[in-house]
Amino acid sequence: MPKPTKPELSKYRAMLEQQLRTLTGDVGAMREEALRASDQDNSVDHLADQGTDNADQAFTLGLIENEEETIGLIREALDRIDDEEAAIPYGACLQCAEEVDGKNRKKTDMWIPKPRLEYIPWARYCIQHQQEAEKDREIA
Repeated sequence: MPKPTKPELSKYRAMLEQQLRTLTGDVGAMREEALRASDQDNSVDHLADQGTDNADQAFTLGLIENEEETIGLIREALDRIDDEEAAIPYGACLQCAEEVDGKNRKKTDMWIPKPRLEYIPWARYCIQHQQEAEKDREIA
């Protein structure tokens, strides 16, 4: 896989910035909803209703946590695009790049496939290493 070109980097930047705006707005709206729900908890008379409200709030807080993780990945991707001197540039798989530094791979083997970046522009790993990372998280 080749390194992303300048026009491709501009396209990925635009995609990342749009997704960042969307998620930031979504997180703000979910926070307001969670706060509104917690304010209403005091007025709930029935324990079943209170339990449902608590479950809804916990679900919303879980969504917020997931969205904030994605926001962090997007910001990291934008930083890697901006930093032309980054040790691991945007579009490179973090694990493959380490293997290149360790001389186990050729430099041309470290780039995330472009279709993956177009689908998930904040991707940090190629598909193989993403699957390994997810498997490791399941075990932990």
